Amino acid sequence: MIHLSCAIFFIGYLFVDIFILNTIKRKNPNFDKNLFSSVGVKIMPFIVLLLFLSGGAMISFHLNPLNLIFLIKLILAFSILSLVVFSLFFHFVLKRKNPLTRFIHPFVFMLCIFIVVLAKLMNYYFL
Repeated sequence: MIHLSCAIFFIGYLFVDIFILNTIKRKNPNFDKNLFSSVGVKIMPFIVLLLFLSGGAMISFHLNPLNLIFLIKLILAFSILSLVVFSLFFHFVLKRKNPLTRFIHPFVFMLCIFIVVLAKLMNYYFL
């Protein structure tokens, strides 16, 4: 249940940032989305950590040498994790703007949707 809640929160955050806030920003140039971003920077590392820890706790349930779908999900999840670490490194350590900021959220959102589809496929083929 923790894993599902964190996944919903994570994907929901990305959806709001990509589709809602960017649309508002385009229509209203004076709109400041820093409030949303500052709260997200504080809470999202913990959500991502819980998401990965709870996913790691469930790994033995799906660990099977023939489960190619699970392997693809792991690769995609670690791609997301590496992008999160990259972004946090720029924000907290270098104290600079991430050069990939514009592309990371849409890319991670697509990866998340693909992971959700693969998770549903795993339920049909490997239970």
